[in-house]
Amino acid sequence: MKKWNLFAAIFQIVVGIAAIVAYIILATSGEPMGKWTVTLILAIAFVVIGAINAVDHVRSNKTQK
Repeated sequence: MKKWNLFAAIFQIVVGIAAIVAYIILATSGEPMGKWTVTLILAIAFVVIGAINAVDHVRSNKTQK
């Protein structure tokens, strides 16, 4: 069951990076960025939280062995 935590963390990172890439594409296409700024902040938070969870998962596996 612990593998699901790692899978969820990796999924969070992938989705967050995809949202950041989409934001960059919108920015380069000339879209007004005011309404998309919150989305960028949430995407960055998603990546950070996913990375923290992945690191916690790896650390917890090392301490159990």
